[in-house]
Amino acid sequence: MTIQINEALIKKLQKLSLFKGLDLNVIRDLAELCSYKKIKKGRTVIKEGDFGDELYIIVSGEIEIQKRTLQNEPYTVVAMNADETPLYVGELAMIDRDKRSATVVAKRDCDCLVLKRKDFVAYGDANPRVGLILTRAIAMQLAQRLRRTNDDVITLFSALVEEISGEAEGL
Repeated sequence: MTIQINEALIKKLQKLSLFKGLDLNVIRDLAELCSYKKIKKGRTVIKEGDFGDELYIIVSGEIEIQKRTLQNEPYTVVAMNADETPLYVGELAMIDRDKRSATVVAKRDCDCLVLKRKDFVAYGDANPRVGLILTRAIAMQLAQRLRRTNDDVITLFSALVEEISGEAEGL
């Protein structure tokens, strides 16, 4: 099964933060580097702990990003819908070759474009300006996530200090 790379798809991909500032012809070139994958509702797109070398552009559908607790129980970090604006996940695989940091599950059937790391790197090497724009977009997303994580750590630390202080007062 394939996806038709037409003007409507290219216009939709233009909304993707990863492709911000790129010419429509460049977006078309990048889309043509991708393979198509239909992921059925309930199926895992990416599994936490697995090694991966693919970035997934979710063109339509809905996904849920999950992490595991220390007791190995899944919990939902966020659910995202790609019907209006495409999403991308697995971008760390474009930067490093480490394990996946989260699980991504299809909450509805998803149409995905899959970009392999080797193709991402080769395209960036051949087109350094585009490679820089793509890498910056990934870095921006990672920076936003790091800031949110830092805020979450401060919130949890503050709650822990309050809890410990309250217990100490009760002694």
